[in-house]
Amino acid sequence: MWQTLARRCACVFACATAVVTLTAHAQGNSTLVVGQLVERGGAQADYARDFMAGAKVAFDAANLSGGIKGRRISLIRREVEQAEAVQQAVDMIERDRVEVLFGVSERLLPGLSASPEIARRNVPLLAPLSGATSASDNVWFIRPDYDREIIAAHNRLRQFGMRRIALVTTAGFDPQLGARLRNTLAGATSAKGEAAEALDLYTLTGDPGELAARIAPTKPTAIIVAGDTLAYASVGRALAQHGWYGFLVGLSSVNPQVAREILGTGYSGGMLLAQTVPNPAVGNTRITREHIARMKQFLDEPPSGATLSGYIAATYLIQAMNAVGGKVAGAELRRALQTRVDVGGFTLDFTRGNRGSEFVDLNYIQGAGN
Repeated sequence: MWQTLARRCACVFACATAVVTLTAHAQGNSTLVVGQLVERGGAQADYARDFMAGAKVAFDAANLSGGIKGRRISLIRREVEQAEAVQQAVDMIERDRVEVLFGVSERLLPGLSASPEIARRNVPLLAPLSGATSASDNVWFIRPDYDREIIAAHNRLRQFGMRRIALVTTAGFDPQLGARLRNTLAGATSAKGEAAEALDLYTLTGDPGELAARIAPTKPTAIIVAGDTLAYASVGRALAQHGWYGFLVGLSSVNPQVAREILGTGYSGGMLLAQTVPNPAVGNTRITREHIARMKQFLDEPPSGATLSGYIAATYLIQAMNAVGGKVAGAELRRALQTRVDVGGFTLDFTRGNRGSEFVDLNYIQGAGN
């Protein structure tokens, strides 16, 4: 669905970029210009487009109702190389009058969040597509970090009665992640007086086949892979070749369609992926029902976790700015984001830090061989 939606939205975003570029100077404070920077050819390209598609339907609905206190919302999206991200961001701020950097790619975030030029201009980075940690006071995450995802996934597996679980950490993740998880779980187990469980820790540094040959004989019920789509699927494929068919658990950043393709028809184990928003296809909350309706109204496409994430982030921005009169910018806009908003049965709270949500759930994905 990501690829289909991305194609449908591509021309819309291109047109929006051209219009905003030509008119931003004349619009001034009458328009809120929101900019997205994504890594050119990066692993998050499809997810980033879908995220912004979800945000766009929220902005379209707001504009249809008069905008933010009469202030219309426009979008700009650029694909950039990692090395030029800061330069491009400053250009968007100066030339296109971007006031919020929205949904930036994970690999671009460190450079953007550390940039004194962006911080000096008081342009917040809202809802980056990242579960990495950041101490910057200029970043607002609408989702928990990867540590929280993994701990929540592990706790849910334990609720399912699983007691032998393995954690595979890949390159790019903190090597102390497993030790922190083990200490956290040991403290919780001791406090509750429950029986000890097995948490086996592994690091993927080379051939997934060699790692799978070590893991499979221990027969873990579930294996959590702290890594990207390729790492997740490669480990699962190698495990299947060694006769393991338990539950393969991945992070919310894993693309299920691509993962199924890599796993192939020979994989018949369970696929569980963490999700940091409610189920986008089920209207159990007002925000999901609203999102489903807006997607049909403006795109006539089914929702996904990516589109709902973008919709929630956009709704938060709209409501936070409405609450302070809509005309704020710069330092006042940053202060306006440091609030708590119920966007419709889903709360984002930035009054105690830069993580607005700790929501994590596990979603079962139909495997390729099932």
